Amino acid sequence: MSASLFDELPFDEPPSGTPAAEPDRAVTFLHTADWQLGMTRHFLSPDAQALFTADRLATLERMGEIADEVGAQFVVACGDVFEDHRVSARIVSQALDRLRGIPVPVYLLPGNHDPYDAASIYRSEVFTKRCPPNVTVLSAPGVREVADGIDLVVAPWSTKSPTGDLVGEQVARLTRGDRIRIVVGHGGTDRLVPGSDPAIVAVDPLEAAVRSSTVDFVALGDRHSVTDVGGTGRIWYSGAPEVTNFDDVETRPGRVLAVSLTRGSTQTATVDEHVVGRWRFTSMTAEITGAADIEALAARLDEMPDKARTVVRLGLVGTVSVVDDEALTEVLDASADRFAALVRWDSHDDLHVVADPADLAGVGLRGYAAQAADELLDAAAGTGPEAAAARDALALLRRLAVRDRKAAK
Repeated sequence: MSASLFDELPFDEPPSGTPAAEPDRAVTFLHTADWQLGMTRHFLSPDAQALFTADRLATLERMGEIADEVGAQFVVACGDVFEDHRVSARIVSQALDRLRGIPVPVYLLPGNHDPYDAASIYRSEVFTKRCPPNVTVLSAPGVREVADGIDLVVAPWSTKSPTGDLVGEQVARLTRGDRIRIVVGHGGTDRLVPGSDPAIVAVDPLEAAVRSSTVDFVALGDRHSVTDVGGTGRIWYSGAPEVTNFDDVETRPGRVLAVSLTRGSTQTATVDEHVVGRWRFTSMTAEITGAADIEALAARLDEMPDKARTVVRLGLVGTVSVVDDEALTEVLDASADRFAALVRWDSHDDLHVVADPADLAGVGLRGYAAQAADELLDAAAGTGPEAAAARDALALLRRLAVRDRKAAK
């Protein structure tokens, strides 16, 4: 079956007829979404960002392998394929090269990041010239036949600010038939993100359509964690194929769903998760009160696997001396070079440094240096930026004194 680059079909529901018994139909496909190719993260260094970008593209290759393994007939990407319309020609070209290698048709739905508007990435010269024949942009709403007895019910975004429930509008136009119908949509649902946004997808009508066998499956994008919505087992977010946020926000990213549907003498839906992502954005907290806690934190960081693809957000609480803070800084600086990124978790960070005369004991300060240390100790006992600066100065003074003593030996 040949497919055009863009789906410009009007809404024209195939006739269902009224047979005495429905014919047996079956389909397996991959459900994915929210690739957001071209995404950058502000906390990644240029080297880490380059690896992050390459690995996000590599998930497309793994999808092709999984499609072959499970016998998928096609792939649906439910919105936000690209980060926005300003994505570089290099990213677009490399994405299309990888999609060309997927052995089945791939259907791309425009979402809120990449709507099919006048400035759409899908209208760009690089996309239209290099799009392979197995890739179709689902740019027009309606029903599209993708195989014998198999339809997609398509709800693309044509603007970043829809004025209604795009998915609900398409489902409301359907009547029951004997074909397998897969709804392909994008957006938040009222069960998970209730609010006044008119574009929110209402779940109740979707569940009613599933229970009446008007549709067989609802494949959604927008939520970056795998999520089974409602109680039918047939309304799913696939999540993003590679993590985009920390684990308090994204609990099950880095996956693609293999969906198998049957209709006729039996009516079943099976959803299997397949891991394709390699990155982790993990949150960690620790209480630090002394050297033992610092050693324990260093051990925790050291034990984490695949550090080059791991971003750690660290929240520390407690009270430490200037000496211990210096040791902690050394641990964190060394770890920052090993991980993709190590950042402090501001909302969970409450670590206080307390200056103590014992911090400078035994380092041999005399004369003006000893007098300066006494003044800094007094200033460091306070609060605010000046006290913090005094503690930093004490730490520096101590390091210099220790270095000089070692050099003199």
